[in-house]
Amino acid sequence: MESKHVLVIGAGISGVASALELANAGVNVYLIEKEAAVGGHSVSFCCKATDICSQCSACVVHDRIKEAVTHPQIKLLGNSTVKRLSGEVGSFRVEIIQQPGCVDEERCIACGLCTEVCPTDPRAIYPPSAGATPFSYILDEGLCLRFKGQRCDLCQKNCPTKAIEFRVRPKEQELSVGAIIVATGFDVFDARVKGSLGYGRYPNVLTGLDLEQVFSREGYLRLPKNGREPENVAFIQCVGSRDTGHGYCSQVCCKYAMKLAGLIKYQNPDAKVTIFYIDLQTAGKGFTQFYEEYKKSIRFIRGVPVEILQTLSDELEVKFEDISQGKVCRDTFDLVVLSVGISPGKSTWDLARILGINLADDGFFDKKGFLSSNETNVDGIFVAGACQAPRDIPDSIAHGIAAASKAMQVLAESARPRRGN
Repeated sequence: MESKHVLVIGAGISGVASALELANAGVNVYLIEKEAAVGGHSVSFCCKATDICSQCSACVVHDRIKEAVTHPQIKLLGNSTVKRLSGEVGSFRVEIIQQPGCVDEERCIACGLCTEVCPTDPRAIYPPSAGATPFSYILDEGLCLRFKGQRCDLCQKNCPTKAIEFRVRPKEQELSVGAIIVATGFDVFDARVKGSLGYGRYPNVLTGLDLEQVFSREGYLRLPKNGREPENVAFIQCVGSRDTGHGYCSQVCCKYAMKLAGLIKYQNPDAKVTIFYIDLQTAGKGFTQFYEEYKKSIRFIRGVPVEILQTLSDELEVKFEDISQGKVCRDTFDLVVLSVGISPGKSTWDLARILGINLADDGFFDKKGFLSSNETNVDGIFVAGACQAPRDIPDSIAHGIAAASKAMQVLAESARPRRGN
């Protein structure tokens, strides 16, 4: 078993949890991530504690990532994707292609000089999300003038450590592993699809993830339009969940909306906060108690907002159906937060084809049967976290640990000598 390796695809919190469980048990791990930084969406989540801990587990993410990137038995490969798979359980051969970033993460000192001189709007080179590991600047080839055929090297010339190089070539390598864990995470539903809700048109319409990043980056909330503290905030639930094309519940939206609403009230007790919902999902240890406490200071309306319009005074007028009253109503707010759901990752289909594993009808990776949500239709390949179904941070960690246990069983079985017929 000591000579075996496990490949973990995806370095979000579930992939990191799998890698650590394996590494701490003495298993060598290849942890690959398609992005330059480790942690996925979870690194941009904010702590939602008030006078008491909200049990959001955001603090756990950074501790786990720091442990993973420094663990001697975990080899991290950033900017990497799977190109081809061959072999079978116990002896997989996986071809990996690694796209070296234009910014050398070891040389970058995150001074910001490159961003200051970049002539594009938005900037083609920018810092990663707060808490990203490694914390090196990112060059977006889709925005960079250099990659559009123009002669621009301002960022390269102004970099004091010579960390920027435009001429980089992909690197390919083959890994030999006994088992594979797929932990590729999820995509956030694109709220622009719901055009009537105004996201992308009205500055004071944010998504839940936007709000997480604001609190994580700034520590407090101000209106994007004018910088004032909002006095009247609305949350709209089930944006991109429980509708045509996304018939499932994303599980996490009610939890994060209530906790973010509680954080807003904690920072500004005079603020009015309203949550529009279809049904509230309050499952989970202790969450019913949170809900009962929040009901004292937050207005809950069972109704579905169908349209948001910006008034001449920059307020947001929300048109909604109030189910309890059985009529259509209108109300105005300073800020509207769309609680967007969890969608399958854009690369899910391609990876499923390469690995030969099945997708469920909802687009997430399918499980082999009811008794194990980690096993796939291919022996030795397991799934972990929100790539299999919507999950919050604690559930993603637990699912990642369970996948690691399954992988270790495979390694142990493949190491046993086979008996003759």
